[in-house]
Parts: sequence; structure tokens; C-alpha cells
Amino acid sequence: MYERVLERIPDEIAQVGPDGRYTVAESYARSLRIAGGFAELGARQQQPVALLLDNSLDAVHAWTGAALGGLVEVPVNSAYKGSFLSHILNDSGASTLVVDADYVERVARIADDLTALRTLVVHGDPAIADELRERFLVVGFDELVASNPIAPQRLDPADLMAYMYTSGTTGPSKGVLVSHAHAYTYASREDQQRPRAGDRILVTLPLFHLAGQWYGAYQSLIHEARCVVESGFSVSKFWPTVREHGITVTVTLGAMAELLQQRPPQPDDADNPLELAVMAPLASDPEGFRRRFDVAVASVYGMSEVGAVLNGPPGTISGGAAGFSREGFTLRLVDPEGKEVPTGEVGELWVRPDEPLTVLRGYHNLPEKTAQTLVDGWVHTGDAFRTDAEGRFYFSDRIKDALRRRGENISSFEVERVINTYADVYESAVVGVPSDLTEDEIKAVVVPREGAHVDPVDLIGYLVERLPYFMVPRYLEFRDELPKTPTLKVHKHVLRESGVGSDVWDREAAGIVVRKTDR
Repeated sequence: MYERVLERIPDEIAQVGPDGRYTVAESYARSLRIAGGFAELGARQQQPVALLLDNSLDAVHAWTGAALGGLVEVPVNSAYKGSFLSHILNDSGASTLVVDADYVERVARIADDLTALRTLVVHGDPAIADELRERFLVVGFDELVASNPIAPQRLDPADLMAYMYTSGTTGPSKGVLVSHAHAYTYASREDQQRPRAGDRILVTLPLFHLAGQWYGAYQSLIHEARCVVESGFSVSKFWPTVREHGITVTVTLGAMAELLQQRPPQPDDADNPLELAVMAPLASDPEGFRRRFDVAVASVYGMSEVGAVLNGPPGTISGGAAGFSREGFTLRLVDPEGKEVPTGEVGELWVRPDEPLTVLRGYHNLPEKTAQTLVDGWVHTGDAFRTDAEGRFYFSDRIKDALRRRGENISSFEVERVINTYADVYESAVVGVPSDLTEDEIKAVVVPREGAHVDPVDLIGYLVERLPYFMVPRYLEFRDELPKTPTLKVHKHVLRESGVGSDVWDREAAGIVVRKTDR
């Protein structure tokens, strides 16, 4: 993890964050001390250690310390509480939890339900956990950092590095078994022109998420770039941060890029050092983003189970493409019977790696789920794509989120992209709700821009001109915000389960019928 970069630039700044800055050598030494602290607490190689931490350099070094010590990191979504939190702690079997002081109360509420946890390492004042000392060994994070360092160890690429728990939007989170080879392949960009040595990479995504931790912090280390860690994403602070730290590369979720693009134009928009913005997925107008902010735009697609298998380098993306197949992986798009679909048709993405270590080993404690996902060397992703004649892959939908209306298959993702181009719409989510005619009716949940009012009749007229008739939503629901995970994924099951209430506008009840002949 550190060996190569230590030889080349030991005294260069590796990481900058809200809690300081560290050179490569300082970061490495600090990580080894934390690894030593874990060992003193009884953690042994290939045993899990859970981290419930907000973004900070301490969080980075807790992860790298665990990795250097040969432990299995269990990053925990910082929004989790109650049964969500106890599920991950119990399922992983972690006996040690490093937890921000702000979240100790969450642990206290579920303490009696925890079956494996024995030690709390409090990031902050450990006195906040005094009432838990009869139940757990409580130590401060500073004690961990002050421990005797372990000796550098040689790690096998097949050793587990993490249980990366999926977001669990529809059920209990599943722990993806990730090897060191898997994480490295996701993070490394040797097959791309950027990042490169000397780049400054901004991380605003949470470090418990693979894009923040691996595509951000880990990628920076691999490529001898400086990693600038922010506590989170802020529209108002993003460009000032980019200018202050001379940021040259960043990765954003499509929703984050959308929010940046929706701000009123400023005269100095293009006056910034950012050279490359990687989006996953692309914002609705990547070319407009490129021109406005004078920055190259690239796309990437990945998931915990397979790493990053698609890349769209600058100048190659078009019409919302996720990118081209990455070397080292064979990709197929198949129908429900497992037969390959023709170019241009939608199918589920299956991935087969050249090296099995570069995808998940399985799901922790879930052999049946593993057998459903890993079949004859192929990973069934559950994501639907189509391809064009040049080999670009275009994301269509999660299989579970796809809709079928009156015999037609519909991508909620593609409908959302069109709705989001309406001037007064801030963001939207499209789900299926039960139809009297079987299959689905389409409900669009729309968040207007601040201070704007979206007239449902005008919006439907706008969509009729831009969507196939069968994709035009029947129902419109207006909300102040969408329910989301901390990584900005929409909780679509919540929107589906809310159904069609009295506050939902019905196009057909308003007398608007959309026909195939409508233009």
C-alpha cells in the first residue's frame, strides 16, 4: 500500500484534511502505530474491525492501519442506527469498533443487542462512553495512535481487506468480501491518463463508501497524488475548496455534479484549477458542465461486487454513456434467460474477471446470495445496460427499479434524466406504482428548485414533446426533498410504498390522455 510511494516521495504531503496534514512518511508511521494499537486490543490478522467515523484523516489512518495490520475493515454508514447498526456489527462479528464520539449514544441504545462487540475506541473524548464501561472496554483514539507500531508485514493479494456492506435500501445490508487485489484494482488507474503524480484529488464522498475511500484516498496514494479530504459535499464550499487547495481531479456522483450545475452562473466559474471531473453517473448535461467550468469530464461505473469495470475517458463519452469495458474484464448483457442481447437492446450486465481475486469472493455469511450472484465465474450485477456500435455502455436502470407499462419496458433512470432538464425542476425520482391494468403506472416524484413552482400540466406538456408516449408519467408527486442514503442514493422503495395518496396529481384525472400520435 505504501511501499512504492515511500521510496519515491516520503516527504511529500500525502493527505490534507479538517484535522491536519501528513507527509507520506508521517501517514505511514501513524498507520503502523494504529495497527499496533489494534493488535494490543487483541485484533489478529483477518479479523474484522468496524469503523463508524465521519470523514477525517483519522478515519483514513484507521483504515490504512487496519489494512497494514492484515485486519478486515468494516466501514459503517454513519447514518446507521438501531437495527441497521446492530445488524452490521453482529453480522460482521467485529469485536472492536472505532466510533466518533457523536455516535456513542447510538451504540448505547443497542448495547444489549450486540453479540460480538467487546471494545469501543472513541474518536473524541472517551468519557462520553463512561456509562458503557461495564459492558465494553473503552479506550480513546489517541491511545491507539500512541501505541507501539507493528513491523511492516507482507500481505497476500488474496487476503481479505474489507467487508464492504451494501447500502441496504431494500433489505439488510450484505457484506461484500473484498480482497486486497479487488480493492487495488478498483482504486488504480494505470490504464488511464489521470490521475498522475502531483495531482491533487478532492474527496467529498464519505470514506465509508468505496468511491470515497478507494477511488479517492487509496487512488491518491497509488498515484503519488495529494488527497484533500473534506467532511462532506457542500455546493457552496466546493469551488472555494478547489481553488484553496489547487485541486486538479475529483470524483462526484451525478447528483453532486447536477447540484453544482444548477447553481446560478458566476463570472468566475471557469477560473479554477480543476482539470478532470469524474462522474458516476454523468450529470444530465456533461458538455455544459465542461464548458461552464472549463474542466474535462469523464465517466466511470463500478460497484462493490466488481470494482470499476467501465471507464469513459474525456472526449469519448456521449449521451450519458458510462464508458467502455475495462481491460481485465469480460462483460455480457443478457436477457432473463441468460442469452446475450443485440447491440442497442437492454440486458443485465454480467462480469467475468480475468483474475478472480479482482471481484467479490462472496457475501459474508450469505452462501445462497453468493450462489445467486456468482455463477460459473460470472458476477450477475443486477444492473441493466445497453451498448452502441462503438462499444460504449449506457446505464439503463437497476433491474429492480425498471418498469413495465402496458407491454413496454421503461428505464426510470432515462425518464428522470429528461424530467431533470425542465427549468424549474431541482431533481426527481421515478418509480412504478400498481396499475388497474396490471403491470405498472409511472409516478414521478419531483423536487422543484428553491423558490420555483412546477405546474404539473406544463411539465407533462414538456415531457410529451421529449419522451415516448408510454414513458410519460401518469402521476406527479411534489416534495421538498427525496429520501436518500448518505451517498445520495434515493430510497426508491420508500417512494414506491407511499403509493398514490390524495396529494398526488393524476394526469388522467386531469383529463390529459397521452397517445402514440402525440408529438
